[in-house]
Amino acid sequence: MATKSSNRSEKKRPFAEATRRRYIQGALWQNHDGDGNPFYVASVTRSYKNGDGQWVNEVLHVPLDDIPRVRAVLAELDGKAYEAIEADYRASREEAA
Repeated sequence: MATKSSNRSEKKRPFAEATRRRYIQGALWQNHDGDGNPFYVASVTRSYKNGDGQWVNEVLHVPLDDIPRVRAVLAELDGKAYEAIEADYRASREEAA
């Protein structure tokens, strides 16, 4: 049977899980509600250099139950972006003809 240590000097992990794809990092954070029950929140961080060459981080925190909706919105925007790129390409080809 596992027991909790009463040693407060133990370091807590800053996040439960993390992953990275180039300049995009995702992390899963464990928090506790007022009753001590754990719940999780995901964060997505995009890092980039601004015009002054300084690194900037944009962070979006997403409750777990919103992740499917965020994925659906991003997938829809991805599809629409490629449709717009294709339409722009066709229009430029027609102008050149």
